[in-house]
Amino acid sequence: MERIKTPFREMTIKQKLEHIWEYYKPVIFGIAAGIALIIYIIYKVLSPDPDAALNVTLVNANGYEAAEENCFIRYLKDQGYDLTAETAYINTSLAIDGERGGQASATSMQVLSAMVMVGEIDLLAGDAYTLQLMGSGGGLLPVDQILSSQQLKEYEDRLYSVENPETGEQLVCGIWLGENSLLVQDGYYYDKVLVGIPYTAVHQELAIEMLTYLLEQE
Repeated sequence: MERIKTPFREMTIKQKLEHIWEYYKPVIFGIAAGIALIIYIIYKVLSPDPDAALNVTLVNANGYEAAEENCFIRYLKDQGYDLTAETAYINTSLAIDGERGGQASATSMQVLSAMVMVGEIDLLAGDAYTLQLMGSGGGLLPVDQILSSQQLKEYEDRLYSVENPETGEQLVCGIWLGENSLLVQDGYYYDKVLVGIPYTAVHQELAIEMLTYLLEQE
């Protein structure tokens, strides 16, 4: 579309809308993402559904193909949780494309960052770009605070590190789950995937238990 050179006050309504959309699209998407997050938080606060024992966000996941009773629900059942009172909430709505980008991807990144900031994610799974995005700024727990020294040796070849852009320090903040992981078996992913735990996780202890369980079940 050609750049509009007519003074704004002399434009038609259609031209004004096109002008606003062309020049302020990123801002509009950012505001929309913020409003969506606020609505989501209000809904979660006011919702009569069971409380969250575990909030899981699976980026770029195949939510529509996933099993009805997933590994997170099964784990809670095995641990004796009353699922009518507490359950696991699985968010598969975010799609982030680190190569092609785009407005939908940018909006998902903004929502993800906001959810991590307010403690809405206990366990995060995604590709290397997603973990790089969250981990490089120190948003994810170091793996040595999640696994024991024995486990660190056992899963040494699965550890994922990112570089702190300010200090150049390597931060080990993610763990690869393999092609036979429960997340693949349940239909969320087709291939290996990275998992990390945000610093702000409200149910951090259970998230660590769940991550350990996912590793042990391969």
